[in-house]
Amino acid sequence: MPNANHGEAGAIAFETQSCRLVVGTDGRALEFVDRRSGVDYLRRDHRASFATVVKDGVSHPSTGVYLADDALTIDFHDAATTAVVRVEARPTYFALEVLSLAGDGVEEFVIADIPLTLLGVDGEPFAGCALALSLQTNVTAIPAASDRLRASCYPRFGFAGAKVALIGCAPAELRSVLQEAVSDAPDLPHSPLGGPWALEPSINRGSYLFNFADLTEDTADAWIGVAEALGFDQIDFHGGRSFRFGDCRPDPVMYPDGLPSLKAAVDKLHAAGISAGLHTYAHCIAKDTAWVTPVPDPGLASDATFTLAANISAEDTTIPVVESTEDMSTVTGLFSRNSVTLRVGEELVTYSGVNKKPPYAFTGCERGAVGTTAASHGSGSEAHHLLEFFGLFAPDGESALLEAVAAKTAEAFNTCGFDMMYLDALDAEDMMGGPENAWHYGSKFVFELVKRLDKPAVMEMSTFHHHLWFVRSRLGAWDHPRRGYKAFIDIHCASNGQVGGDGEPAVGDHGFSARRHMLPGHLGWWAALPWDSPQQEATFTDDIEYLCGKALASDSSFSIMQVDPERLATSPGLQRLAAICKKYERLRRAGRVPESVKKRLRAAGSEFTLSQVGDDGWQFRPVKYSAHKTRPHDDGADRWTTHNAFARQEARLRIEALLSAGGYDDPGAPVLVGAGDGRAPDRVETAEGVAASVRPSRTAAPCGGAAYECTGRNERAERRGAWTKFAVEFAEPLDLTAYQGIGVWVHGDGLGEVLNFQVKSPEAVALGSGDHYVVVDFTGWRYIELVEFEGVRCAEYQWPYSRDLYSIFRESVNFASVGALNVWYNELPPGGDVSCLIGPVKALPLIRAALRDPWISVGGDRLTFPGEIEPGCHIEYSSADDCTLCGVSGEPLMGLAADGQAPMLLPGDNLVEFGSAGGAGGEARARVTIIADGEPLPEIC
Repeated sequence: MPNANHGEAGAIAFETQSCRLVVGTDGRALEFVDRRSGVDYLRRDHRASFATVVKDGVSHPSTGVYLADDALTIDFHDAATTAVVRVEARPTYFALEVLSLAGDGVEEFVIADIPLTLLGVDGEPFAGCALALSLQTNVTAIPAASDRLRASCYPRFGFAGAKVALIGCAPAELRSVLQEAVSDAPDLPHSPLGGPWALEPSINRGSYLFNFADLTEDTADAWIGVAEALGFDQIDFHGGRSFRFGDCRPDPVMYPDGLPSLKAAVDKLHAAGISAGLHTYAHCIAKDTAWVTPVPDPGLASDATFTLAANISAEDTTIPVVESTEDMSTVTGLFSRNSVTLRVGEELVTYSGVNKKPPYAFTGCERGAVGTTAASHGSGSEAHHLLEFFGLFAPDGESALLEAVAAKTAEAFNTCGFDMMYLDALDAEDMMGGPENAWHYGSKFVFELVKRLDKPAVMEMSTFHHHLWFVRSRLGAWDHPRRGYKAFIDIHCASNGQVGGDGEPAVGDHGFSARRHMLPGHLGWWAALPWDSPQQEATFTDDIEYLCGKALASDSSFSIMQVDPERLATSPGLQRLAAICKKYERLRRAGRVPESVKKRLRAAGSEFTLSQVGDDGWQFRPVKYSAHKTRPHDDGADRWTTHNAFARQEARLRIEALLSAGGYDDPGAPVLVGAGDGRAPDRVETAEGVAASVRPSRTAAPCGGAAYECTGRNERAERRGAWTKFAVEFAEPLDLTAYQGIGVWVHGDGLGEVLNFQVKSPEAVALGSGDHYVVVDFTGWRYIELVEFEGVRCAEYQWPYSRDLYSIFRESVNFASVGALNVWYNELPPGGDVSCLIGPVKALPLIRAALRDPWISVGGDRLTFPGEIEPGCHIEYSSADDCTLCGVSGEPLMGLAADGQAPMLLPGDNLVEFGSAGGAGGEARARVTIIADGEPLPEIC
C-alpha cells in the first residue's frame, strides 16, 4: 500500500513483494528498486518526469503530484492540465488507471514513463515490464523484460479508463507475473494458448501443411496422406479459393453445403489426429461480398472525402470535385493501400486518371463498378476514396462493419471446428484508422474476433505489437526465401533468439524474438522450389535437412507450402524432401534428442545429416558442403582449394550447370552505367565516417569505353558497414527481359573491398534487390560476368538495407521494368583510401550453354562425367555405383557412369581442378559442391 513518507523527502512510495516505485511530489520518478537486493534501477542520467502530456506537439512534464485516496493527482502547470490516476500496489505488480484528465487540447497523456538502467537482456538480475491492461492504452514495447516502462493514452480512444501494469521482479518470475496481470484484467482476452501461457501447449509447436485449394471431404484422405508423409499434424486452410476473404463463405463448388461441407473436411482431419487452421486475410474484404456489391457498406475504410463540384449523371465518366486531388494516384500494387475506387452514395466508381490542377476531377471513370448501380448524384454529394490491400477492401475502425467481419470469421471457425487461425494481412491494419492508430484497430479487430470464439485458437498474425501478444501462440512465420536458404535460416534462428555464435541462446536481442517474448518459435513457411535462374535457387536435400535440424534443435515448428497430393505423387524430388521432414519431425515431437546434441545442432553454420541406427535409433553425423562457382574453359581448368575438416575420404559431389552471360560486345546489350552515355551516377550516399566520390576517369577500360573512378575513405574502426552508394536512376524504367546478366570491366586495387552491382525495379512494381558482388582482391583490369542474385553471402556484409530480408532473399526484380542500378562500395579498409575504376556496365543476355563432359580432379584423382548437363540440371555423385543426373526440381533423370578415379579428400586443404569440353552457344558455367562428413556423434537418439 502507498506510504507517503517512504523514500526521499517529499516522495510517494508504492511497494509490491519485489519492487518499490517512488514518485516525487515535484512530478519526477525517483526510484524503481529491487526490494530483495536494494538496487535502484531507475536511470539517473536525465530528469525523469513520471508523467507527461503533449499539446501542439510539445511535451509538458508533470510539475506536481499529490496522493489522496490511493489516487495520484498530477499537475501539468505549463499545459493547464490535471490528471487523476489510481495506483494500486498489488502483490506482484502496480496497477495504474486513469480516472480523469482535465485540460483542453491534450494530444497524448503519457501515464507513466520509467527509464531503467536495465537493458532487458539475458543475465540481468531484475526485470521491468509495462503491460497494457486495456485496449485504449498504448505500450509500444511487446511484453518482455525492457529498458523502459512507458504507457500512453489518447483523446481518440478516451483518457478515462486507460490502464497499465508496471512490473518489477526477478526475470524468472516475469512470465508468472504476466499471467497474473492478464488474469486480473477483465478488458483483455484470456487465451490458454496465447501470450503468457503459450509455451506449454504442445499444439503450439506443431508444424503445418498449407492447403490452398481443394481439401474437401472427398479429398481429405489424400491430404492426410501428405501430412503423414511430412510427419506433420496440422493443415492450414488458406483462404482465397477454399473460402472468401471477409465473410469466409466457402467456395460453393468445393463445398456445396457451405460451412457444413467445410466442417465435414475438418472432421476427417480431426479423426486422423490432425489439427485444422483457418487462414484469413484478417479484416480485409473481398469485392464480391455483400458488403461491397450490389450496395457498398458505408463502413468501408477510406482515407479522403471529396465533394462533388457539379451534378453528374449515371453516364458521366468525369467526376468534378471541389477539393484538391494533388495527393491522389492511379498507381496501385499488391502491397499498396491505394485504390482507384470511389464510393458515391450506393455506387462504386473506378477511375483511370486524375486532374491534379483546377478544375479538380477524376477521369476515365467506370460507373457502377464492382456490380453496383450507376446513378445520378447531386452537387455537394460526398465521394469517399476507398483503401485496399491485396486487392481487397477493409472496414473503417469505428464502423459496425469491423465487428461484422469479426463475427463472420468467428462463425466459420466455430461452425467448422477449426483449431488454429492465421490472421494474414493484419499488417494492413493502418487502413482502418491511419498508421498512427494501427496498433489500436488491429488489436480491436482481433479482440472482437477472439471474444466470439467458442474455444481458444492457436493464433498467429502477419504483424506483431503489444496487444496481439495476449492471444498470440507462436512467432516467426516468415515467408519462404528463394535464394540463400541456409543463411536465411541462420538469420531466422537468431531472430527467434534460438541461437548464438557458440550455439547458445542469443543474448541482447531487442527485435521480435520468440524466446524474448516467451512464445514458441516458428521457422517460417517453406517451399521446395525448382531452379529458376537468375533469381531462384533450387532447393536441395541439404537445405531441407538444415532447416529440419535447426527446428529440432530449438523445438520450433515450420510450415510447407506448394505440396499437395498430386504434386507429391508425381514428384520424386518432393518425395525425397518429405522423407527428410518426416524423420526429423517425428524425432522432434518424440523429445528423444538430448540437449548435448541439440546444442551442437543449434550452432549457426553447423550442418549434420541424420541416419537410422538399428530398428529405432537415430544418429547425427557432421557434414560440410563447400560450394564454388566456376567457368571452365576449353583450353584449361579452373583451380581452387577446398578444406576438409574430417578424415581422409572419398569426396561426394554435386555439379550444377548454370546459365552464362552473353558476350560483352553483343550489339543489343544496353549500357546501364557509362561515361558519356547519359547514364551516370547522380547521387552519392555514404555510411557515417565514410567519404566517397565518383567521377569520370581519363583511363579507358580495355573494352575501349570510358571508365568511372570510385574512391572512398573509411575513418571508422572496422571494415564492416563501411559503405558508399553510387546511384544511377533511369529516367524511364528499362525493359531488360532479354538482358538479365551483367558484364563490367573493373580495375582493382587489391585491398579486399566489395563492389555490389544492384538491380532494382520501382517499388510499386517489385521489391527485390538484385545484388551481385565483386570482391576486389585483385589489381589491374579484370572482366567480371554476373548472373545469379546473391543469397548466401548477403549475411557476410552489413548494408543499410540488411534488415530488409525479403528484398534480399525472397522478392523479385521485374526485369521488364528496371528503374535503377545502384553501385555499392563496401568493406572499405579502416584508415585508408581505396580506389577502383569501373568501365561501362552492360546488361547482357543469358545463354543456355550446357556443360559437356565435365571433369573434376582432387589431389590428382580425376573423374569425368560423359555427356551434357543442361542449365538447371545437376549431377549427384556419392560413389561409382551411385551417380545420378537430376532435373530442375531435383527429380532423378538417369543414372550416370563416371570415368576415372574417385577423388579422395585428405585432411586439410586440397587442390581442386575442374574443366569441361565447353558447350554449344557459349562457355558453360557450373557450381561445384564438394561434400565431406565426419565421425557420427556418440549419442544415439
